[in-house]
Amino acid sequence: MNRIYWDIDKISMLTDHLDASVHSHGMIQFFLCLEDELEIRVGTEKIKCSCILVNKNIRHSFKANNKIHFTCVIEPISDIGMRLNHMLQNKDYYIVDENRANGLKKTAMDMRETFDKATYKNLMTQIYDCFDAAYQKKQFDKRIFDLLKMLERCNCDEHSIEEYAGKLWISASRLSHLFREQVGISLKNFLLLHQLERAFQDLLAGKRITEAALNAGFDSPSHFAFTVKRMMGLSARSTVKDSEFLKVY
Repeated sequence: MNRIYWDIDKISMLTDHLDASVHSHGMIQFFLCLEDELEIRVGTEKIKCSCILVNKNIRHSFKANNKIHFTCVIEPISDIGMRLNHMLQNKDYYIVDENRANGLKKTAMDMRETFDKATYKNLMTQIYDCFDAAYQKKQFDKRIFDLLKMLERCNCDEHSIEEYAGKLWISASRLSHLFREQVGISLKNFLLLHQLERAFQDLLAGKRITEAALNAGFDSPSHFAFTVKRMMGLSARSTVKDSEFLKVY
């Protein structure tokens, strides 16, 4: 099982077979093991626990050992990311206590049987509550709404902020500021997530990595593979194997 949930400021997976070798990336990562405990190495420490947050740019690796776990990479300047930054401060990781972890496990169990937005959002609401953050539906300025619609129809041959700003009759700097203010992440990072989303949709539709990478606007298959490794900590091939994909925003 490998179910990928693509949100506006985070990428999540429910999986029982993905392991990650030592890596680091610019995202905060959340792990929840639904069965027993997760084996994870953070820096030089080997940790066994049910639920853990790993800070951005911290080297870590993990083994699923064929146990179902939920993991989520979170944009650090998103609303939830900023709350987690405050909680982590300068620590490499934060272990969630067993009582809260068990509550999250019970909610996550539904995701094994049902692959839809409702079960995903139910778990994310519980996770936000666990970290005293508010999980709210975004309300966008018309220009941001129009930009998101443009990206849904995007053929990925051009991802220039200046070009999008021109179509919306707004300056590039104003568009970037408005997007960050309303969406919660930088427009530059969102465009990169948009490219990854397009590539994964093509891969899961049966296209080869080279075609999917170029269709999404990456310079090369190696550029795409590097970005997947940096953002998700996994190889593109292993992430796609036996996978299902769901857009949840």
